[in-house]
Amino acid sequence: MNLQNFPVLGAIDFGNSLTVILAVICLALFLRLRFLFKGIANLTAAIKQSPAPSTKNLRLTGALGNLTRATLNHVTEADLQRDSANGSRQIQKVLLDGVKDSLFIVNQNQEIRFANKAATELFDTGDILGRPLIEVCLDHQFTETVELAMQTDGPIQDQVKLNNDKRTFLIEAGKVDPSYQIGEGAWLMIRDISSELHAEQIRQDFVANASHELRTPLSIIKGYLEMMSRDPRHANGVKVMLKHTDRLTRIVDDMLMISRIESPDGDQMQNKAVFDIGDCVYDMIEQLKPMIEAQKAVIKFNLPPEPEQREFFGDRFYWDQIFFNLVENALKQNPAPGLKITIKVEKVSGRFEIRIIDNGVGIPSADLPDIFKRFYRVDKSHAQTIKGTGLGLSIVKRAVEAHHGTISVTSQPGASTSFNISLPGPPANVLERAS
Repeated sequence: MNLQNFPVLGAIDFGNSLTVILAVICLALFLRLRFLFKGIANLTAAIKQSPAPSTKNLRLTGALGNLTRATLNHVTEADLQRDSANGSRQIQKVLLDGVKDSLFIVNQNQEIRFANKAATELFDTGDILGRPLIEVCLDHQFTETVELAMQTDGPIQDQVKLNNDKRTFLIEAGKVDPSYQIGEGAWLMIRDISSELHAEQIRQDFVANASHELRTPLSIIKGYLEMMSRDPRHANGVKVMLKHTDRLTRIVDDMLMISRIESPDGDQMQNKAVFDIGDCVYDMIEQLKPMIEAQKAVIKFNLPPEPEQREFFGDRFYWDQIFFNLVENALKQNPAPGLKITIKVEKVSGRFEIRIIDNGVGIPSADLPDIFKRFYRVDKSHAQTIKGTGLGLSIVKRAVEAHHGTISVTSQPGASTSFNISLPGPPANVLERAS
């Protein structure tokens, strides 16, 4: 027996064993990779399905199963969010297309991102999405309003008339709210108000013509009544008729004044000039002096001491009416003796801030939105006892607005009432010419 062959056989057995082990390892890796690739393929196919399959119907085990389950859950949630967003957008589009007003949404470069059906019909220029607003509207007034709205916090309103178009449009623009998360930009709303303006113009013309025609017969009636008043037999009756004739005459005069202010060329009709707004206060006190003394009322005023701080640019006639009507209204609404009225005029950041405050009976909060309406009375039971036309505050509001100002009122019933007026100061070039 030759023992020299044993080491050779041992080496051969070891080599075969190593080969078998490597083969088993390779087979196991191959099967594992095949299982992994199959799982990835199944996961890819599941992700591509719409909607994604439910994980309840899949046999998922191990790490790959957990990955598949997590991925499908995220895909399902993303699909739900996408469907919800698409549904919301579709609903919003249907609603906005149902709005009769034209609506645009533009980005910061004024390129159109959205336009409802009314907007596409108003500017029939084909596909308008992505195009500059000026290219679609062909009018700089729209783009200037949008630009101004993007530079300010509040909405901007204006009236425009398109070239070669008899229609008049009310346009309003504002910045897009950042909470919407659609980027920087602005919205633009366009409404055709031609028919409304036409109807309003007809009403104004009727009021103006009727008021004008009534002045002559009222003057004649008053003249005859004054002659009849000399007869003692008719003195009492004529006195009552004269009283109501004067009231009717004032109503006619007030209606004519409102028509003048509201007329399309009302701004051009104003006799604008630079004047001391304090003179209006002094003249008003002089005119109402008998009424002030009869009611034992106290009028206090606080005006800027420097003359240049009181210089205002406007129609002096209207401002006499504004102060007269506001103070007279306070006196009539508070006939009890001892009323205190304070008039404050100050210039803040180039604007006039005017406040007329009284410590009378006040105005109920429910009546505040309506007090500037024509013929409106706060206390209907006093309609016959309180003299007046019911047009004074309406004249005040329209006169203030004709000077590009705003007026508001605050009141605490039983304590005080404050009328607050804010007005732009005169332009520098106007003051230079006046000086």
